[in-house]
Amino acid sequence: MGSLRNSVPIAVAVAAGLVLSAPQASAEIGTRVVIAGGGLTNGFGTGCAYRVLATGDSSAGMDFYDNGVWFASTEGSPNPKTHSANWTPQTVGPHTILVTQNGDSKTIPLHVGTGINGGSSCLVI
Repeated sequence: MGSLRNSVPIAVAVAAGLVLSAPQASAEIGTRVVIAGGGLTNGFGTGCAYRVLATGDSSAGMDFYDNGVWFASTEGSPNPKTHSANWTPQTVGPHTILVTQNGDSKTIPLHVGTGINGGSSCLVI
């Protein structure tokens, strides 16, 4: 019985140590990153402007990148919000949009075709 009594505090201490050493959940970029304004053929085209919308779970600002090249930042706010950045792809081919916030990130792989910018619309070929 004495052995069981001595092992209970040890088991509680080990369990507490596991809880304290468990990785903390981080605030992630929200469940949505959307690129609005796809072309008439439902694609993305060079020279055409699109809006990247990202919902944040943190009040920090966000940074936006296209194939590793920064193209926009947003300011922080007192409350989490949807951040918006304008994106105009310059090259045809595969692109990866990366959105970061406080060390967390989300990526969107996509393909960009040749765009014919018609002002209010974009034809992608």
